Amino acid sequence: MAVKVKNVMEDIVIGRMKSIIEKSGICQCDQCQSDVAAFVLSKLKPKYVSTVSGELYSKSIQLDPDLENQMILLIAEGVKLVSEKPRH
Repeated sequence: MAVKVKNVMEDIVIGRMKSIIEKSGICQCDQCQSDVAAFVLSKLKPKYVSTVSGELYSKSIQLDPDLENQMILLIAEGVKLVSEKPRH
């Protein structure tokens, strides 16, 4: 039996992160984007689902405003850290 779970926060963070990175002027290579995403996701509580319908439902509901603000602040912090010490 294969266990399939997905952290829907990954898609949400990556979606929000891309526009912030574009506006920030830092490197937009895959490594830098992955480093920012990893930083943010390690600080946020994951939201796991095990079905496609659960994933669609989770993505369709609006995030709590406090979580949204926290995510944006963490993305900004991640962008700053990665821009200061890129790993490439």
